[in-house]
Amino acid sequence: MQIPAAAMDRVSLLWRLRRRARRGVLCMTFFCISMALLYAICAENSVPVTDAIFGVRARTRAQPHAHNVIKVLRGGAKPMYTDPQKLPGVIPGDPRRPIPILSSSNHSHEARDSSSKRKQREPPGFFSRLLPRPFTRALETLFGGRRKGELSGRGSDAEFFGPNGLLGEVWDDEMSSSMLGTRMKKVVQNYQAMNKYGVELSGPGGVSGTPKLSGPELLCQLKDKVEVATLTPDLQPFSLLPWATQLPPQQLTSDLGPYKSCAVVSSAGSLRYSGLGKEIDSHEAVLRFNAAPTTGYEKDVGSKTTIRLINSQVMASDDHRFLSSSLYSSGVLVAWDPAPFSADLTKWFNRTDYPIFAQYQRYRRLHPLQPFYILHPRFEWQIWQRIQDNMAEPIQKNPPSSGMLGTVLMMSLCEVVHVYEFLPSRRKTELCHYYQRFYDAACTLGAYHPLLYEKNLVKRMNQGSDRDIYTNGRVTLPGFRKLNCSQTAGGDR
Repeated sequence: MQIPAAAMDRVSLLWRLRRRARRGVLCMTFFCISMALLYAICAENSVPVTDAIFGVRARTRAQPHAHNVIKVLRGGAKPMYTDPQKLPGVIPGDPRRPIPILSSSNHSHEARDSSSKRKQREPPGFFSRLLPRPFTRALETLFGGRRKGELSGRGSDAEFFGPNGLLGEVWDDEMSSSMLGTRMKKVVQNYQAMNKYGVELSGPGGVSGTPKLSGPELLCQLKDKVEVATLTPDLQPFSLLPWATQLPPQQLTSDLGPYKSCAVVSSAGSLRYSGLGKEIDSHEAVLRFNAAPTTGYEKDVGSKTTIRLINSQVMASDDHRFLSSSLYSSGVLVAWDPAPFSADLTKWFNRTDYPIFAQYQRYRRLHPLQPFYILHPRFEWQIWQRIQDNMAEPIQKNPPSSGMLGTVLMMSLCEVVHVYEFLPSRRKTELCHYYQRFYDAACTLGAYHPLLYEKNLVKRMNQGSDRDIYTNGRVTLPGFRKLNCSQTAGGDR
């Protein structure tokens, strides 16, 4: 029987399609296996798969827009891909890759953790039953990213941030790097080994070795040793520059305040569903950070903005539209940029991390009536020194976070300061920011910034109750004007 030509063509077409499908499956399988091998080989050295294939610049472009923790490098006007070690708030490697978490803060948890090492939990899912762990981890990273609540350290995120997590109900002011998982320890050690800003340590290893100070002693030490200062036109080298008149002639502390009650609103993801908006807006002055919005989040974070503290990365990033966005056209703007530890203004001016001064000039030309200050770099390093002097181990040799800078700034302007979700509440979560869908434990624990130690210091100075922290994430600090340090020895240290 003769087969019609049309039928032959259909059979031939189907055969070719099947052959192409088989080839496609084989190619995809080979690709997945290759990526798994790359992942397994490079994971411990923090070299991400995306970097190996597309380069660091591609990975940088893939960051969530307006993500001020992990988005860009701290390298001035240099290309963003030159130094992946300096990604603030993220470990070297793929920012979407799981990040280890803190282990326990007590011996009972440590014992439980050591027993969990002996009994490795099998990861759920179909592929985990068929393939070795490195292959399944690679497949999850390549196609699924990181699931919420899963970290690659000792234990899972749910165990750390959950209601029965190792972090506990309230932040423990004795947290240290010894409580970190293996991978996170490497990250902290990497940052501790760096000294981009020429930090000069005092004492053996930078640790003072003095007894632990009480909360009132720490507050008085902060009042005595830290000066909130901003740039003015009379300072060199700015006095020699044609745009010096754009700088405010007076100090910020002379122009603003005093306020009775103030709110410092972090950008933490735990502010979501907090319902704190009305309480926050009830304060006389409210400070917010960087690109944190209020529109659409009024119920949780309020709508009032008196001061907005921004880092130079936000000013320089095209994604944030600093020169044109209405977010930066209300309230008082205060900017800062990491500077040399010496706080030498000439050195800093010639080698900023980001082009803060160029952006400042552009902004002032567009918004000449907008109050806009730049923090003196001495301020950030005075705070850093107070943190280091009161910790039992060396901290990262990088400036404190915007959250810490803003808290001390408001303490110089207000009679009482309420800081929201700097210390995580019962809503503690791995979600970095309340206005984004990005999960990363480093946003709470710190990596580039000495955030872990900042939280320790704030917890020790807190004059509110642990219940306030647990329920509302609210820390209560007195303003410097209300502090009576005449009988406190800590201020003399």
